[in-house]
Amino acid sequence: MVDIPLLQVQNLTIANSTQNNESLVEGVSFSLSAGQRLGLIGKSGCGKSLTCHAITGALRAPLTTSSGSIRFQGQDLLAMPFAEKQRIRGTGIFCIFQSPGSALHPSLTIATQLLETAGNVSLFGQDAQQTISQALEAVSLPQHCLKQYPNALSGGMKQRVMMAMALILKPTVLIADEPTTGLDVITEHETLEALNVVQQETGSALLFVSHDLRIVRQTCTSVLVMDAGQLVDACDLNQPIAPDCHHATAEITRAMERLQL
Repeated sequence: MVDIPLLQVQNLTIANSTQNNESLVEGVSFSLSAGQRLGLIGKSGCGKSLTCHAITGALRAPLTTSSGSIRFQGQDLLAMPFAEKQRIRGTGIFCIFQSPGSALHPSLTIATQLLETAGNVSLFGQDAQQTISQALEAVSLPQHCLKQYPNALSGGMKQRVMMAMALILKPTVLIADEPTTGLDVITEHETLEALNVVQQETGSALLFVSHDLRIVRQTCTSVLVMDAGQLVDACDLNQPIAPDCHHATAEITRAMERLQL
């Protein structure tokens, strides 16, 4: 029996319908298996986040998936009815976006939002309050955050609220889209530690998106390199980067080496 990947992206092309259907992402194909930690790196604007948005159904007009397929557990997400996509979001595929504040309701306390999250899953008799408290502790957030609104939290704390939601929902696939952008080094470390806890406790497959190979090395075992909307390289992070790698991979590697000097 052949194992079907949890997530399989095939020949994905994303176009802008107002600019002569210009392709912003073209022919992207990759798969993600159970327990895998896969990195996706590239310079800003290369199409990483657009790829994540297509997977999660977050693309907005005039952007559209003009061709290709995105399969989750064998089902084509692009051909799926809206109600079915909604069912999969959260417990099937959960995304921690680069700007976590946009995913949190500004007029609701963190407690209210986490209770709503807990209400969307079966807790098998567990008390929702206890589950939330345990999730906050796991991602190193103080309990008093529950009484606060999102605008009272730092960027790193908002990221960890999203990770607490992921702990509650236990998704099959977890996508982290530039989760450390704009964070100081201490908060970056705390965020990566929290992400590691979430991935270990939920058993989710992880797609970790970043422009920083240094961070990807701490989180993933393999990485795909994107350049100008296309996947151009694949690397095993347990091995040295090949000398004949794509120029985009070499450029990112040199930048990382300069930062470590």
